[in-house]
Amino acid sequence: MSTMIWFQGVINIALPIYFLWRLFKADYVSRRQWWAEWLSIAMFIGFVFVLSPWHIYVYYFRYLWPLLFVIISIFSFKRIKDKPVKGPEKDKSYTFSLILSGALAVYFGLFFSLGLSGYFFNDREKAIELEFPLKDGVFTTGHGGAHTSINYHHSHPEQAYAYDILQLNGFGLRANGLTPSENRQYQIYGQTLYSPCSGTVTAAVDEHEDLPPLEMPTEVEDAAGNHVIINCLDAEVLIAHMKPDTVVVSEGDEVESGDVIGGVGNTGNTSEAHLHIHAVRDGEGIPILFDGRFLKRNSLIFN
Repeated sequence: MSTMIWFQGVINIALPIYFLWRLFKADYVSRRQWWAEWLSIAMFIGFVFVLSPWHIYVYYFRYLWPLLFVIISIFSFKRIKDKPVKGPEKDKSYTFSLILSGALAVYFGLFFSLGLSGYFFNDREKAIELEFPLKDGVFTTGHGGAHTSINYHHSHPEQAYAYDILQLNGFGLRANGLTPSENRQYQIYGQTLYSPCSGTVTAAVDEHEDLPPLEMPTEVEDAAGNHVIINCLDAEVLIAHMKPDTVVVSEGDEVESGDVIGGVGNTGNTSEAHLHIHAVRDGEGIPILFDGRFLKRNSLIFN
């Protein structure tokens, strides 16, 4: 898991720096060459902005890359020589650079488009409006949206529109460090969970211990870990991965929106402390709206 996090750092930080530096410093011999490479870098920046999870790193770098891309593009465009000295149309390296830039533009553009498609859904009449179950912080969505490229839950019918929610600290990080070894180092760990709606508790489980961070369990007795299910608005709303000994409701209880139900933990099928929430109606996952918002990967929630 830690290897994956460091690899993601290459995607989120190192490669944007490399591509932006290249766009700034490279000597382009024609506008055609500049536009080809500009498009490939634009698609990569879009890919990183939409598909990459930013809660692991300084979240606000997500906005820095597009801003720098626009600024550097202006300066770079003005430096185009547009005076091919060696007949670039016949030069193999020139032709190869056009082909490579075109291939990268198509590759990253495809994923960028798939990610953007997950920003929209067709089941608006099925959507359920809930209150956000966390307070007093800045939160972001690790998984969310209507496509598997930004929400791996979307491949599971009952969890099609599930959210995995984390909390950011003042530096835009979800924890103290990239790979902390203790649950308490995660900003969201232990945060109070509030009922997102008024209804009846149909399940309340508090019998699992927290797992060590960044260690996916090989066998899971209950994927939801400690959890609460509330029947409201003709749907079953699951709040999962709760902290041991924090669930304060029982099956059959009536709860009002905003009532305390427990705390965020790291139990069940999870790699680190976070809130998992999804809603099911008639055996089918339905979209969740908070204040009318459909959340996607990297959405920010100020509460």
